[in-house]
Amino acid sequence: MADLGIARRWAAALLDLASDEGKIDELGAELAAVTEGFGPAGIDALSNPVFTQDERRVALDAILKKAKVGGITANTLRLMLDKGRFALLPQVAEVYRANADERAGRTRVVIDTAFPLTPQLEGEIRAALEKATGSTVVLEARVNESLIGGLVVRVGSKVYDASVRTRLRDLQHRLTSSQVPAEA
Repeated sequence: MADLGIARRWAAALLDLASDEGKIDELGAELAAVTEGFGPAGIDALSNPVFTQDERRVALDAILKKAKVGGITANTLRLMLDKGRFALLPQVAEVYRANADERAGRTRVVIDTAFPLTPQLEGEIRAALEKATGSTVVLEARVNESLIGGLVVRVGSKVYDASVRTRLRDLQHRLTSSQVPAEA
């Protein structure tokens, strides 16, 4: 819990810096790409006290140079490394994205469907969600064949499940839990 509070402070400071530069979305994209690029193993390695601070700094600088990451993002990563906060990078990136979305009036929505959405259907779903949420929707559509049909929509912490799999499970539960009268 304390780590999340620290990540929130780092993300807020980054958002302020990015806002001053007019690069909120650009910094968010860089932060997400760097976090994904390092992956859990890279973040663990650069956070590992087995390596000296100098060794970790040399490794980070080499990675940043090769990845052509500079400016606010590179300076932030160096500072996080120096302050022993590099392990918080995924949390900082996640909080940053959420805060940037909130500031821009965006809502991230994840939709799981049994089959890929057509562009037309995706547009209709996006329009309906934008009307319901009152904000711009950033839609991530994923295919989950176990759904059989229908869809599952995640808006923040809310889940709307209109999948065939869930309806069949509910039907099975109702049938198996109801009492069947004995025949005379």
